[in-house]
Amino acid sequence: MSHTSIPSVLDTAPLDPALAGFLAQAAAQGNPPLESLPPPVARQIYRELAAGLGLPAPAIASADDRVIDGPGSPLTLRIYQPDAQGPLPLLLYVHGGGFVIGDLETHDKVCRTLCHDVAAVVVAVDYRLAPEHPFPAAVDDVACALRWVAAHAHALGADPSRMALAGDSAGAQLAAVAALRSAGTIAPRALGLIYPVAQHYGEPSPSMAENGEGKFLTTGVMQWFIDCYLGGRQELARHADFALLHAQALNTLPPTWLATMGHDPLRDEGHALALRIAEAGVPTEHRHYPGAIHACIHFTAVSPLGSQVMADLAGWLRAQLSPRSP
Repeated sequence: MSHTSIPSVLDTAPLDPALAGFLAQAAAQGNPPLESLPPPVARQIYRELAAGLGLPAPAIASADDRVIDGPGSPLTLRIYQPDAQGPLPLLLYVHGGGFVIGDLETHDKVCRTLCHDVAAVVVAVDYRLAPEHPFPAAVDDVACALRWVAAHAHALGADPSRMALAGDSAGAQLAAVAALRSAGTIAPRALGLIYPVAQHYGEPSPSMAENGEGKFLTTGVMQWFIDCYLGGRQELARHADFALLHAQALNTLPPTWLATMGHDPLRDEGHALALRIAEAGVPTEHRHYPGAIHACIHFTAVSPLGSQVMADLAGWLRAQLSPRSP
């Protein structure tokens, strides 16, 4: 059920025409850079983008919020139940947004889609955001959510032996760190990483230089995210719970699926991470989408590429979480 498939060189392709048109239209509006705005305003803009540019989510049985005790404050989880008979697979999903923006609402359609397409119970975690709550608040919250989900799987109608983690961008980084932290105590069967943050210091990668302006995620926004998250403490940029490319225990990760986008500043660090995970002996599947941009899973009403990413991840998760899997 698990294998390793990683391209040694990533395919290149022109930017998807529909995404190019969307980006041109956004640039013509002349809106101020996201990093120039107060975080609450940036968060609201992200909510509106996600709500307005995504296709309607498929129907599921229910979605309910639950508050649990968190490491620093009460922690809200949103639990999505599919219209399927249990015991079901279980997925903890960690939203993206650069550790600064993003919440349960920005990724509600994403989680509903995965709940429906994987036929799994999906639990989304509303972790604390920077700059109000800098590193390691988000890491601690996601690790706490993973422990809670593992302990309450049966109550959720799920099979704890068929559990996975997934996330996008900063959420992918947090999902991977939570899996690393839990090694030896919790055994997720799969890890899904959509355009993960893997490293952000030193010389800019070629993809950062090529795609750092005009393709939604800019170098300016990315630097703002990192500065907020690390609280200006640049020495933390090499911390094991931040710089995944320098993590020492990647061999403890479960089988991993990782997606990169051809026109994403994070493309090269995502590819490097896939190679590192595979070199550590973990079955790894790397999917590359040459014409896509960062955050495309929110823009499914603009281009079908985001829907393809979600469908590919869902298909892989179904296979990994099958009762027949070892």
